[in-house]
Amino acid sequence: MAKKQSVNSVILSLFRLALPIIFGNVAYALLGISDIVMAGMAGTSDLAGVSIGGSFFFPGLMFPIGMITALHPIVSRLRGAEKYYDIPYSHLCALLVCFAFGIFIMLILLFLAHFVLNIESDARMFEVSKGYITAIAFCVPIGAIFASMRAYCEAMGKTKVTLYFGLLALCYNIPLNYVFIFGKFGIPALGGIGCGVATLISMLLSSLFIAIYIRCNKELYLASFFVNKTRIKFKDLTAYLKLSLPLGLSSSVECFCFTVIALLLSPLGPISVSANSIAMSITTLIFNLPLSLGIASSIMTGYAIGKNDLEQLKRVIKAAYRIAFISIAFGITILLSLRHELPALFTDDAAVIKLSSTLLIFAACNQVCENLQTIQAYLLRGFKDTKIIFITTVLSFFLLAIPIGYINCYEYINTPFNGPKGFWVGIFSGLFFASILYRRRILYHWRQLKNNKAKIF
Repeated sequence: MAKKQSVNSVILSLFRLALPIIFGNVAYALLGISDIVMAGMAGTSDLAGVSIGGSFFFPGLMFPIGMITALHPIVSRLRGAEKYYDIPYSHLCALLVCFAFGIFIMLILLFLAHFVLNIESDARMFEVSKGYITAIAFCVPIGAIFASMRAYCEAMGKTKVTLYFGLLALCYNIPLNYVFIFGKFGIPALGGIGCGVATLISMLLSSLFIAIYIRCNKELYLASFFVNKTRIKFKDLTAYLKLSLPLGLSSSVECFCFTVIALLLSPLGPISVSANSIAMSITTLIFNLPLSLGIASSIMTGYAIGKNDLEQLKRVIKAAYRIAFISIAFGITILLSLRHELPALFTDDAAVIKLSSTLLIFAACNQVCENLQTIQAYLLRGFKDTKIIFITTVLSFFLLAIPIGYINCYEYINTPFNGPKGFWVGIFSGLFFASILYRRRILYHWRQLKNNKAKIF
């Protein structure tokens, strides 16, 4: 991150920073896909049980994971200002807050599994979903620890760590799934429950290995929480909580909204539900590109603000918008050119493939607003403006996306976008609204910094 760069050189820096995150995130996405595929090999009830358990687990996991993304701008600003001695303390505060919330979410999941969840239609499905949630609930606090160390490495510019540990997790998660699902080496076959056990062990191993990696890397170790000697103050924990809580809430709300959409589609039958699920799975995988570019943009934004280099900040913002359009072009090209082939990888049902390919056209249109608002939201993280992200997420999904989608889906108005297509129109409306709000907010922060009215620390 040199002092004077052209916008094109900043774009290259962003891509270099983001590329390992992109492939690392794809590796983590493949972990979830491998769970679904291998659970399906154990039986339909096992697959359904894991799917139901996952619908509870992932919104819960996204809460502390979302909270930890507030660490990116904190560490990158301190790096930019060359205040390396403050980084260990900030890292430890983030870890403690997110771990505490991870424990809280874990207890909620255990309560749901044992006292609320009840599936009378299929005893095996109920048994699997209950056992899966019980095992995987412990991943939430452990995942918070891992995510805090991963975010710290990324904010320090060591984004290859995400790639290394994503690939490493694949190497031991799939064999562990095989052992616990089908029962090998004297271990009883647990079916779908084995996915939860394997994921828990994988998360423990990943957390242990990344801690060892940081401890053995001199540059990372000297600024990590391991060397913190400052006594933790409650006011600093509260300060991090105020900054990170909106991010945790917005991540969970967004994840929960897609679960709600799936439930609202259920009366339309299995073809609509399956087609929508396939389209969502494909777009989620492609979403890793703007997500990773957004993380890199957040890090470089925080670094430029920490250095109080407004010219560099201006170049970073311009570069972020340009790579947003590059990611839009990539997403649209993939979704339109492979809209028939990609659904065929998930099913051989002709009706499902046909509807999925239609939904992918809508998904391609959504790329414009989705990628823009994602990268803009991460730029705002770099400005430490997190409340607006939560407010916009709630407004976009609950007041626009879901209501508009429902009205179109069930033809409360005369519309050609009936069925699942209606919800994709609703999602487009919400994302369009978010992208406008985020752009206005970025301009506001730029003016504040330019007029010396913004606090850097």
